Amino acid sequence: MTRVCNGKGRLAAVLVVLAATMNPGIASAEVVTLQQLQEVALQNLVRWEAVEATTERASAEVDAARANLKPTFLLNAQGILAPGSFVEQVLTTEGKVVNVTASPTVRETSAFRPNIRYEATIAMRAPLYDGQTRASVEAAEAYRAAAGASSKASREEMLANVRGAYLEWLAADLEFHLTAASATEAGMERERIAARVSDGDLPASDLDSARHQELEAALAAARSEARLADARRAVESAIGSELVPSAEPDQKLLDIESNVSDTSTGRDWDVRALQSESDAARQEARMHRRGRAPVLAVIGQTGMYGINQNVFPMYRMGLNLAVPLWDGGRSAAMAHAADARAIELDALARDAELADQDAQEQAMLDRAHADRQLELASALVSVSERRVEQARASYDLGEGSLDAVSDARASLREAQSRRVQIQVARAEAVLRLKDDGS
Repeated sequence: MTRVCNGKGRLAAVLVVLAATMNPGIASAEVVTLQQLQEVALQNLVRWEAVEATTERASAEVDAARANLKPTFLLNAQGILAPGSFVEQVLTTEGKVVNVTASPTVRETSAFRPNIRYEATIAMRAPLYDGQTRASVEAAEAYRAAAGASSKASREEMLANVRGAYLEWLAADLEFHLTAASATEAGMERERIAARVSDGDLPASDLDSARHQELEAALAAARSEARLADARRAVESAIGSELVPSAEPDQKLLDIESNVSDTSTGRDWDVRALQSESDAARQEARMHRRGRAPVLAVIGQTGMYGINQNVFPMYRMGLNLAVPLWDGGRSAAMAHAADARAIELDALARDAELADQDAQEQAMLDRAHADRQLELASALVSVSERRVEQARASYDLGEGSLDAVSDARASLREAQSRRVQIQVARAEAVLRLKDDGS
């Protein structure tokens, strides 16, 4: 699988991957941005996304439909062994000798004698007016546009999945760093208390309490590590590639700003896809109705034909008019079905448009709420940090208990975790508002 790292080009990415593979110990943390993972996912999408093949098929169908408007040529050669059609010379009333073909009757002795007949011709047909084919071309072009819109919708849906997985990875990474730092701090505190217990400054029961707090912090860090591993695996699944072991999410994403105004319509790629499919259905209905249109074409043929050793020239030019009369009602029924499909798609497009507007308004509300909550959460973290310092100072002076220090640290971890959740929620709301999805 492809490994992703923070490089400016594919060569740099490959070099980092090789270095990490040959000597994982020297590989430092590689910050992987959301934009990089989206690019990798798009590269992988080209290889396995079936809708790309659908788009190519639609383009080929347009070319096939247009081909019916171009002249066609046909080479025909055949030889037949059959009785009859002898070549005879006849003297006309004007005194000219001409060759004619005649067949004897069954009563004549030569009636069943075989003759060799052969011909080689080139036929040409060039449409002058073909309303049927032109309607087919327009329908094929409409379906090609619909396939392109569906491909865009599939791409945007995939990018949304990548963004969701990336934000979960970012939240898990921040949470893990917080719990890991808390576990390290609890271990250092336990060692400090153990030293004071050895000196007789503190009772042995405080060491048990410190050890209990250290184990709780270590367990919280272990749970966060498991969540981080799951989130990382979800990212790899979303992009279809493997991350290098040292890959880390970009924490700068938490500071992302939105330049989207309150009047923005948001990303309406799903609406455009449905509208394109509706237009294609209408063009298909028109194509079926045009199936009863006349077709006028120039036809021509040139070559030779012969019987035994007699060879004759042949050519003809003319116009061909074909007017469909009745097809049992099939065209009308197919047109009606296509119209019904267009009406259905129009309704779905309107529903999708309303849903997009609701999602846009909800994202704006989420961003505004997150901005206000983030200020309060940051203030709460600052107060919680001071409470931890005060509780520790009181404990060192013998005026407080170790449980008070533990409670203050637990409150600090909860405040830090809530701030991380609010930061990630704000980033997610901003990304939903951004038209480019970056």
